[in-house]
Amino acid sequence: MKLNQPVFYIALILFLSPLMIRAQGIDIPVTSKTKLNFSGMLQSQFNYSLDDDVDVKGLHHAEKGEFAHNSFSVKRARLQLNATISDRINAVILVNFGDFTGNPQNKVLENAFIKYSVNDYVNFQFGQFRPQFGQEDNYPVDFVQSIDYSNQYYLFGGNSWQSFQIGASFSGEIKDIAVPIQYSIGVFNGNNRNTVDNDDGKIFPARLVFGLTKQTHLGLSAGAGKNMGQKIWAYGVDVDYKKQLNEKWGIQFISEYKQGINSQQFFAQTEPLIPISKYAMRGIYVLPNVSYSFKNTRLKDLEFAFRYEYLDADFKQSGNARQSYIPMLSAAFAEAYAIRVQLGLQMDRFQKSIPNTIEYNTNRVICQVQARF
Repeated sequence: MKLNQPVFYIALILFLSPLMIRAQGIDIPVTSKTKLNFSGMLQSQFNYSLDDDVDVKGLHHAEKGEFAHNSFSVKRARLQLNATISDRINAVILVNFGDFTGNPQNKVLENAFIKYSVNDYVNFQFGQFRPQFGQEDNYPVDFVQSIDYSNQYYLFGGNSWQSFQIGASFSGEIKDIAVPIQYSIGVFNGNNRNTVDNDDGKIFPARLVFGLTKQTHLGLSAGAGKNMGQKIWAYGVDVDYKKQLNEKWGIQFISEYKQGINSQQFFAQTEPLIPISKYAMRGIYVLPNVSYSFKNTRLKDLEFAFRYEYLDADFKQSGNARQSYIPMLSAAFAEAYAIRVQLGLQMDRFQKSIPNTIEYNTNRVICQVQARF
């Protein structure tokens, strides 16, 4: 698909305009305390399907024909502008030019929010950003210790509980107690990113994270709301354990369970004959990770991770549960994953393989190269 050139050029001009204005010596009316910080991230992949009848996108082909078993791609090409306007206010814009390689409609723009911080206990956020509704909302994708976010993240994101949403939130943290607590509650349109709301219904996600020890955190998420007059809800629990054993070895274990209403599937039916409560999704994943650090070498860290995930998008009806097994080796050549190479094997197993669909058992090798700047 060809790039949407007008949109691309507009986005490029927006990001380059501060540099061009400065180069031309134009005085722009901003406070002297404002600080602008540009950053970016690039993720490029090579995918190879190990199955003769499955293409690189995971689609099964019952009939013989020409289709790609391997392909290079740019998964993410992000640029971010963070403007510190005062000691309490900052604004963030994040775009992903990698979305132009597919259908960019309602994509490209990811973060676009203003944050007002009073202190550790009181913080307000307005605009488009990720609600706090799970472990994976706590870090950007370039720090994910598997090849990508979980399938669960994208399913619950499609149902407006995770990923980028439009709304407002209140958050904070209580540190000086025996069990530190992080908290967040928000209100969002519930229509996913870059989309105007089509009804008066809103969703209200909330999250608590308890620091049980310095190494162990327990997260609880829950939310309720309305979508086109239908009541929807979701909840989840996650555990994160991280410990540095010594100067070289470190371990981390992440696990998460979620369940909720699959409103996306309900509204996809022409004439739903059963109540929305019968359209239910649930999933669980575990992700152990072992790291080894080097000193005084170009290679900074080696990590081995193995993500197992079970996900059923319709478990109360004729669901087709999906199990994923993803062993992965990661090598970091700079601090904080600034340069990172990952090699993984993704094995998907469905309860029943359906020919000529993506719900089919597949095996795929993925090599991902990442640069952060």
